[in-house]
Amino acid sequence: MSKANDQDSIDRYRFHHIDIHKCLKCKNFWCEDACFRGIYKVINKDTTPKCLVVEDREDFCLKCHICTTACKSRAITID
Repeated sequence: MSKANDQDSIDRYRFHHIDIHKCLKCKNFWCEDACFRGIYKVINKDTTPKCLVVEDREDFCLKCHICTTACKSRAITID
């Protein structure tokens, strides 16, 4: 996993890690659309966007890394 400046800004799931500080700058929300397994949901799109892993969906991840390339902010990492 790549190092973030502020480790407290990273939401950690079992093997997904999302730097929510980088999500604040997002305007496209491509992570939601890129994942064909429905792993990600972006909340508060109009105010303070935050990407999160949908509960009980992480096991459906194939680790294809489409989401990591779709996220231009590089907020998503997968181990």
